[in-house]
Amino acid sequence: MDRFILRAQLRSVLPGGVVLHASSVAENNSAFVFLARSGGGKSTLMENLTQEKYGAIADDSTVISTGTDDRIRCLPCGSMKQFLGTEKIDGAILKSFYFVEKGAPGLSFKITPQYAFYRASRISSVLAYEHISEEEQRQAIVFLKLLFDSFPSYIIRYGLSEEPKTFLK
Repeated sequence: MDRFILRAQLRSVLPGGVVLHASSVAENNSAFVFLARSGGGKSTLMENLTQEKYGAIADDSTVISTGTDDRIRCLPCGSMKQFLGTEKIDGAILKSFYFVEKGAPGLSFKITPQYAFYRASRISSVLAYEHISEEEQRQAIVFLKLLFDSFPSYIIRYGLSEEPKTFLK
């Protein structure tokens, strides 16, 4: 996706939101967000879950933003709405974050907010971060810390023989 578009989307939700390099799905209006480096399994995990009862929100770029009701919601980025058939999604309420790892045996364990923030920072999760001003970067970091302080985060690892839905909490 064009950096100009990503920068515009990020600026449109700051200071009460971010655009993450993440995939996301929803079940019963609860959103699960998957973070990993490129090629790390985000899209594969999303595809596996949407074959079940989960609805796709976003494949590679997820908007996480505070709604007018002060609830934090996940939304698809612009063009992904039509591609995934999610143009009618109003925004599922954020439930949890998962840092995706490929491999066996499958596992899922909770991590601290500080470690979640560290991992998200290490994989450059905020899209277009390097293309915004220092003040906007500060706002993105403040919101990202709020997210990881407010919602549980997990590391999820699964192999081809495992059902990823069994690891979601």
